[in-house]
Amino acid sequence: MKLNPSKCSFGDEEGKFLGHIITERGIHANPKKIEAIENMPSPRNKKEVQSLTGKLAALTRFLSKSAERSLPFFGTLKNFLKKTDFKWMEEAGVAFQEMKKLLKELPTMTAPIAGEMLILYLAASKEALSSVLIANRG
Repeated sequence: MKLNPSKCSFGDEEGKFLGHIITERGIHANPKKIEAIENMPSPRNKKEVQSLTGKLAALTRFLSKSAERSLPFFGTLKNFLKKTDFKWMEEAGVAFQEMKKLLKELPTMTAPIAGEMLILYLAASKEALSSVLIANRG
């Protein structure tokens, strides 16, 4: 087996791994991915909406109810057949601004401790199902 030294790190206190920032406190969203969405203007065509949904998919584990909140974007993609039919709906614009606000305060994920009691919360709607696993440490 050969290791590429430029792709290896040993003994680091924190670093980037699989698109996330790993620290001793937990797993954080990559700030560059957050910044890319925050600096993004409202989409003007199908390709830009697809780019937005892809960027949000990379952060989905940090966003509560991300599937439900992204429905207006998917609705925008679904509601037109030709490039000339594209319309950025007001509902999608509101959802986009709300998503930008949420990105400013993303939670940190941590690993559970062996034997620790965990609580599973489920949220269900007609369109989406969300869940979160929480450890009560406070």
